[in-house]
Amino acid sequence: MRAFLGLILGFSLLFGSAFITTEEKLSTLYNTKISPAFDKVKLQYFTTPDGLKIAYKIFRVPHAKANIVISSGRTESMVKYKELVYDLMQNGYSVYILDHRGQGFSSRTLANPQIGHVENFYDYVDDLKFFVENFVPKKPKCILLAHSMGGAIASLYVEQYRDDFDALVLSSPMHEPLVLREGLTSRVCSSLQERQKNLHEFVLGTAKSDILETTFEQNDLTHSKIRFEIMQKEYAKNPAIRIGGMSKQWLREACKWSRKSQEMAHKIKIPVLLFEAENDTAVTARGHYNFCSRVKQCSLVHIRGAYHELFIEKDRIRKEVLEEILSFIAKIES
Repeated sequence: MRAFLGLILGFSLLFGSAFITTEEKLSTLYNTKISPAFDKVKLQYFTTPDGLKIAYKIFRVPHAKANIVISSGRTESMVKYKELVYDLMQNGYSVYILDHRGQGFSSRTLANPQIGHVENFYDYVDDLKFFVENFVPKKPKCILLAHSMGGAIASLYVEQYRDDFDALVLSSPMHEPLVLREGLTSRVCSSLQERQKNLHEFVLGTAKSDILETTFEQNDLTHSKIRFEIMQKEYAKNPAIRIGGMSKQWLREACKWSRKSQEMAHKIKIPVLLFEAENDTAVTARGHYNFCSRVKQCSLVHIRGAYHELFIEKDRIRKEVLEEILSFIAKIES
């Protein structure tokens, strides 16, 4: 596999252009190159102090230009990132990815595995810290790349641990979850802080939010039909990683700690690149602006016409995002 990756990378560098997979080639490339390369790497686990098994994979390339750690979103498993991992590797980066507790291949924390749950949102940060300290080398430069819920986790991480990463890339980060609609977010979050009962139950109306329960025409995550269908096939093939809506406790913690990520953003000393999707129905634009305005070096990029899932969006959007990321990282390397 290393020989193949080295060959592709050599051509990319020779012609001075980024390697970015297109929808036209994805149907063939996914089954012949992307998925086999991902699946070939061993799935490993580490154990948390409270006894959970956290799944992770490490994708190393020879003479990596930088190490990229991926912090994924709510309900997600690493299998959703196969194409992104592949593209990053083709451009010369080693990739380190884990499944957050309570989702993906990692241990669930409730008897009902369909409920997205966490007792304390900061447990995600502690798990990521263990992963970084024990499995991610300090050299070359280290970049933390995060999406949605993973963006809130990543923001909290670099606010506390300021020397572990050289830069932060945020895709549709959850600096404020969008609950029902933007005008109700603050009210719902406030009411949850007072709730003490039934916190391990589904938030009303979210029990059937499993990705396999949604058609492409109904979805508000991506405009790319082929990437949407690939995502569904991955979750159908791995039923153990499927997850539905969130618990009331998860939402209470998400409201609390996403707000904290904004309040403490001034502590971030590394460069930040933040992507905001124009038609996002999962997180608020207000949270992005509040966060970015408090960071010394923060570039906020508004992606026109985009839904929440920028890494599996249609080519025009995805290419814009990846080219911005690769350009940003190249400056960090130098």
